Amino acid sequence: MIKIIPVSFLIFVLLASTVTTSNIVFADVLSPKGQMDLNFTAKEVICNEKFVKIIRTLNGNAVCVSPVMADLLVKRGFALPPDPIDVSKVEELKSKPIGTLTHMATTKQYKNPGAVETFPKIDTLNYVFKICAIDEKIRSPEVIITSDSETKSVKLRDVELTSCYTTAAKIRASDPESISARLLNHGGITESITELENKITSLKLDLSSQREKLSTIDVDTSATAKAKIVSAIHKKISEIRTDLNNTRAELQKYLLFLSLSATTDNITIQKGKSITGMNVDGVVSEIISVNLALIQPEDRPENSMAYNVVFEICTGDNPLRIPVVELSSDIGTKVVKMAEKIVKNSCQVSTGKINALSPSSIIIKLAGQTQSSETIVQLEKKIESIKDEMMVVQKALNSASTSSSISKEERQKLISEGTDKTIELRKELNSLKVELHKILLEIYR
Repeated sequence: MIKIIPVSFLIFVLLASTVTTSNIVFADVLSPKGQMDLNFTAKEVICNEKFVKIIRTLNGNAVCVSPVMADLLVKRGFALPPDPIDVSKVEELKSKPIGTLTHMATTKQYKNPGAVETFPKIDTLNYVFKICAIDEKIRSPEVIITSDSETKSVKLRDVELTSCYTTAAKIRASDPESISARLLNHGGITESITELENKITSLKLDLSSQREKLSTIDVDTSATAKAKIVSAIHKKISEIRTDLNNTRAELQKYLLFLSLSATTDNITIQKGKSITGMNVDGVVSEIISVNLALIQPEDRPENSMAYNVVFEICTGDNPLRIPVVELSSDIGTKVVKMAEKIVKNSCQVSTGKINALSPSSIIIKLAGQTQSSETIVQLEKKIESIKDEMMVVQKALNSASTSSSISKEERQKLISEGTDKTIELRKELNSLKVELHKILLEIYR
């Protein structure tokens, strides 16, 4: 007798196996469930390369599946149609490795003379390897190392274009010959990040151009003509600033997910983070001009008018990483997130719009983000410091792995020490990167 299996059950099994496969084979980003657990909506979820995002009709959750599976689920009414652009990108994507991994050495973890052996004998081994980027930068490359005793995933620091570095990991094995490693991350996420970074660069140039126009308005220009010019520039700056902050938020989302792993402690990403604060010592904020906006909003308070405010923010010895300006008037307050950091001993000109009964009541101050700016700068310094320290350790590892002038015991000891230090620094680096991208994402969202 032939047993009939319901189609819905088959689809469920296929869906489950597809999602599992994506998490094992293409470990570029956190799983959809992991992303939604971090307070991201289904629409904000990012899929690993070669998969498209669908929204399940049953519960509204996002799932990443192959285009073929997506089509089947949609036809059966289990999911909403995916974005055609996503499907097109996946169909065109060719799996082209962007890096290489070369085994350098395998040594036993160094033990002090007289240490007691355990049985059955499963040694902890140091697996030393070299990772190289081919024709583009590899973002947070992930390596899967397997042996006859365990399998582990190791997230590494970025590999710059056409460069290499030597690193190591510990793995348990009864037979050293059973150990193998393979490099994941085939470039899909790297490509997306590069596109976002290029877009940010382009928008920053556009923003700089508009600010330059604000600074070069002829002093002899009539009030009416000046108001028209400032209005047009303000509108353009607002559009670019919004686009830039949205793009930066998307970039930070990718970078955060790359830094997270299944073992990362739970973190909470705040939505709509409130911005409150005080004036900052060493920072000067000054209004350059206040002009009546040519286009007045219909919903403005009675007897009030909308004004375009051109202002300048200057900082002394300490840079402002995330400048946020608060415009106040006799009837309200408005916060303006400036899209660019202000380097030390420099100024930046920008604009904002606010309603007021009297234009003379409009004032400006730098609001909030002071602590965030300081924290971000400190995190960035720590990250660079750890990267520098890792380079020193990696050079020592490479030397110990390839040198023929040291004894076997000395080589084993040097590689063990280098591996221990590498693991310690790698853990600290990933932790700092998660914290940095979390703060930046909260600010830009």
